[in-house]
Amino acid sequence: DILSIMQDHKTTLDNLLAQTNLTRAELARIFQIAPRNISRWNTHGIPQYAIAYLQLKAENIKLQEQIQAYKVIIKA
Repeated sequence: DILSIMQDHKTTLDNLLAQTNLTRAELARIFQIAPRNISRWNTHGIPQYAIAYLQLKAENIKLQEQIQAYKVIIKA
């Protein structure tokens, strides 16, 4: 039903934002769009460009963390 689809969009967006340590307001600034547009994604779905951006940013964060961990190991 429509309510469960809307919840899925919201959950997906919440998860992607959590993985990237971003808020909806920060994402709106990054894309230079009004925050209300981000809110619409809860009901209309998340654009593919936003999903791709957030997934790549999350991967970048993980890689940066791995690099930092290796630096600590190398210095030890």
